[in-house]
Amino acid sequence: MPNQDPIRPRQFAQRLERWSRDIDRPLPWRGERDPYRIWLSEILLQQTRAASGIPYYLRFLEAFPTVHHLSQAPLDQVLKLWEGLGYYNRAQNLHKTATIVSQQLEGRFPDTYEGLLQLPGIGPYTAAAIASFAFGKRHAVLDGNVIRVLSRLTGMTAPVDLPESRHRLQSMADRLLGNHDPATFNQAIMDFGALQCIPRNPDCGECPFAGDCQAYLSGTVDQLPLKKKKAPVRHRYFTFFVVVHRGSTFLIQRDQDDIWRQLFTFPSAESSSREEMNDPERWARTIHAWNPQESRVDMRPLSVHTQLLSHQRIHAQFVLVLPEQELEIPDHWVPVHGANFTTFALPKIIREFLSSDSSYLPVERTSS
Repeated sequence: MPNQDPIRPRQFAQRLERWSRDIDRPLPWRGERDPYRIWLSEILLQQTRAASGIPYYLRFLEAFPTVHHLSQAPLDQVLKLWEGLGYYNRAQNLHKTATIVSQQLEGRFPDTYEGLLQLPGIGPYTAAAIASFAFGKRHAVLDGNVIRVLSRLTGMTAPVDLPESRHRLQSMADRLLGNHDPATFNQAIMDFGALQCIPRNPDCGECPFAGDCQAYLSGTVDQLPLKKKKAPVRHRYFTFFVVVHRGSTFLIQRDQDDIWRQLFTFPSAESSSREEMNDPERWARTIHAWNPQESRVDMRPLSVHTQLLSHQRIHAQFVLVLPEQELEIPDHWVPVHGANFTTFALPKIIREFLSSDSSYLPVERTSS
């Protein structure tokens, strides 16, 4: 990155302001000054597109209109509302922060960038967003959209996810913000990245910064920003046992510090390979370990589902287990009567299975 910005801060802000005057981007949190609503929207939008996040934002506000309502809700209810967004540690941190703000801070979010950083799940970007939008503090945001704008403007050839690159980009964002209204500036530059300086095939001919943009001038717009090579994808193999016994199926709540923590799944066993995942002898040994009494069961392979997480690809074989005599159910298994799964927070791979291959479940069907 050049030592100096390719455009002066005042010129940048003036052009950005002219561009933003004509923008009509209706977002329910736009112009919001309530720190609770700003924080909620920012956490929901991490790793999520705005269009996908809007329905969740509205549902959360309906269920939890204040931080006190959110803190008093059971974590399972929060996880259920979060269902489908992924990265469930965000929901867990959401609940932790709500509890801290409600119970320890009398419902008031810290009004400083440094204070906001002390709360679970709030990093530099989220702290800057809340501080600037809610409290007018002079902190420039640096989200993915802003990183893309600045890396192209400067022609930055270093990977933007390196710590030193982030530091240089943050310094540039702070210089460009200057003495301008932080809420207006931050919203405008994020909108510019989301609507104008988009990841692929941006309309550079309509860009107010084209004459100063080093990426445009060098023909490298589609190559920037650069990122480090991604870690190789790890393949994991699970067998999920759908035990149907006395009119119920059974779930367990995962408490390991791993994927799906605090979510409900069918009892499962992880294997080291696809062959082990599909091995009926391993199925039988697993079931016997759970229920060591001599009980005969009928095991039927059902469908196989896959899910790609950030750096993991999950392969799941679902197996129907029909005991032929009385089973001793482990204490931590949660019975689900009929097909009443709607109250449980389930991983995407379990929900997809239930929607596609659940005709065997003890469901009471009603005619419409």
